[in-house]
Amino acid sequence: MQTIAFRLIKGIMLLPATADGQEGYFAFDTGAMQTAVNRAYFPELQGDTIEIAKFTEGVKKTNAEEGMLTTLNVAGIAREQLPVLLMDLMYVEKELKTVDPEIRFLGTMGIDVIRDYTVLLDYEKQEIVLDTEVPDFAAQREAHMRLEKLPIIPVEIGGETMDFVLDTGASVCLLGERFRTMPGLTPVPDMPNVMTIPELKVAGMPYANLTAVLSDITPIQKKVPVEGVVGYQVLSAQRSMLDFRGQWLLLEE
Repeated sequence: MQTIAFRLIKGIMLLPATADGQEGYFAFDTGAMQTAVNRAYFPELQGDTIEIAKFTEGVKKTNAEEGMLTTLNVAGIAREQLPVLLMDLMYVEKELKTVDPEIRFLGTMGIDVIRDYTVLLDYEKQEIVLDTEVPDFAAQREAHMRLEKLPIIPVEIGGETMDFVLDTGASVCLLGERFRTMPGLTPVPDMPNVMTIPELKVAGMPYANLTAVLSDITPIQKKVPVEGVVGYQVLSAQRSMLDFRGQWLLLEE
């Protein structure tokens, strides 16, 4: 068992890290298929260019390079010769600097690393506990969390059950364009691609008035068969356990 304290800035969990001699922070991001580094801090890394999709105010296609980190240590989670994506992540650092002007955002630790653990998330204490025993929840709800290229859970909106990516790096929900005409969802004034979900349920647990961005999610759907993405707004409401080995999500009641 390993307990890791994290910083929470704008809904993003940040863990202290060192990577190839650079010191800073990595995001804890189950919505990233592969660990990625901020190209600005690793100019010596080079590789083949590939096309990927990223979620920032909608889904956007972008290019990344494939590279190899010699050493990575994220709060005691250590890897050597780790394949990574090289990306321009300064847009993330810019947002984080509005809270901490001195922060150095080195990258995101993705599901390629996180899937090796069971993960207990406690946003109130701002702690992650890895490989803990079954938590001492007085009562809990359980949802099957199948692990394909990303973790996928069933959610319910408007009486309809559908599959969503469970993304610890998503500060708001992401919905496909088909939700634009779904009855009950409320448009946010002066923000044409943002809506409020009056109620979303996970394992029968209700979550009220969640903010969601609408976007063409085809690039995500080419990787995993989902209708959207859910993350911080659900996971921060209670302690949660992500059991990637047993493929279960446990939510404390």
